[in-house]
Amino acid sequence: MGLSQPSAVFGVHSITAYNITTQKPLGIAKVIGSCEITSEGTLIPLNGGSSKYPIKVERGAIKTQLSLKLSEYPDFLFETLLGKAITTNAAETGASVSAITAGEGTLVAATGIASIQVVKKGDVKFGKYLVIAASATTVDVYAYTDLDFAQGINTVFVNDLLKITATPLTITTGAVVTIPSYGISITGGAGTIGMTTGDTFTFTARPINTISKEVIIGASTEVFNDFGMLIAAQRQGTNEMFIIDCYKCSGSGLPIALTAQEFSEASTTIEMYYDATKNGVYRIETVKATT
Repeated sequence: MGLSQPSAVFGVHSITAYNITTQKPLGIAKVIGSCEITSEGTLIPLNGGSSKYPIKVERGAIKTQLSLKLSEYPDFLFETLLGKAITTNAAETGASVSAITAGEGTLVAATGIASIQVVKKGDVKFGKYLVIAASATTVDVYAYTDLDFAQGINTVFVNDLLKITATPLTITTGAVVTIPSYGISITGGAGTIGMTTGDTFTFTARPINTISKEVIIGASTEVFNDFGMLIAAQRQGTNEMFIIDCYKCSGSGLPIALTAQEFSEASTTIEMYYDATKNGVYRIETVKATT
């Protein structure tokens, strides 16, 4: 009869995180560089007397880890590894600007700036902006990046300080002034305008979009929940399939690497531990389909 065909595992198809309690999937990742389970044990020798060799060797604790390299950032990674769920926003067909965030002084006041708004949606460019009072009645506007300057009317920085307004914008009571070529306007306060030179505020803007996401990492309210992970190898041409169900996983931290002219790759290590209900750490299952 001879030997049986060797059993082999090829490639990686997906990883799926799930809630330990409800068993509901948290999300799936399929752009995977590598996925490796390591079970590193310790061997404890018994030495004594004049023998240069152990008299006996016993096995100690085994540390089981899951090492991942991913070239995508599904939402569940932030929830499971950084303790914060991502907020997904609906499409913004009219573009958007955030609320004003006061910086130095009282530029945002009845005697200064009342609000900002979108006035020409096609020109709104993605990024963070800074407004600085240039005098009691004028402001200069700066951008932190030119990433999206080709959106709508093409623009450039005015100087090396990242200013985007060639001349100061005049703020008058209740009146609207537009930041040229950026689709955003500033409305003056209700009182007599009298700003303090150097006072600041910031805001962010998003162009017309089909979806946007945001998350603040590092908040005091973050909660880290352990999770399960199901790993699927690539289906082979012989119809063989291979999955690993990791019952309980614990992760903390998610590196985000940006390299010139390369897709970002996240490498992280997750600890796996014992599930008393299932009486194990992980389960391996293989099948060879008939078709």
